[in-house]
Amino acid sequence: MVDGHEDFAAIACLTWYAGLRIHECFRIDTATAEQALRENAITVKGKGGKIRTVPINESISIELKKLLAVTPRGHKLFVLDGVPTDAAIARLQQYIYQMRPQIQDEDSTRPMTHHDLRHSFAARTYQELIDSGMSSLSASLRVSQMLGHERPDVTKGYLASISKDGANGK
Repeated sequence: MVDGHEDFAAIACLTWYAGLRIHECFRIDTATAEQALRENAITVKGKGGKIRTVPINESISIELKKLLAVTPRGHKLFVLDGVPTDAAIARLQQYIYQMRPQIQDEDSTRPMTHHDLRHSFAARTYQELIDSGMSSLSASLRVSQMLGHERPDVTKGYLASISKDGANGK
């Protein structure tokens, strides 16, 4: 946000708190944002055309309200008129690449990407569900659904940052 990239901060918020894919963020238009605020959940069209609805929190609500205040009705929140969506996505990816040294964890051995925020969402949400008493299988299934997948085994890759005991719900 310090660099004037409130849009990038909002995208990070959507991924950190709702697990959205990068292209799902860039598809959001004013009607989708308004509906999300009314329903306290955002409906997105994801990979393979699959549609899913994910709850939103206050942080996402704040970001959506800010974006709606500056985006004309009927327009996408993160894609300027006349700019192809893939170019807008590439702009965010380039920014992340340039900013890695300042924002990546010092002990990280992998280059940080936008998708890593999705992994963080999955691991954090899974752990919260386990801590609330949900079984490992149920928590994996719920996280899988929130990520737009069908099977809890797909979630395993997203939970690599959790210790073996934690990922197994022990």
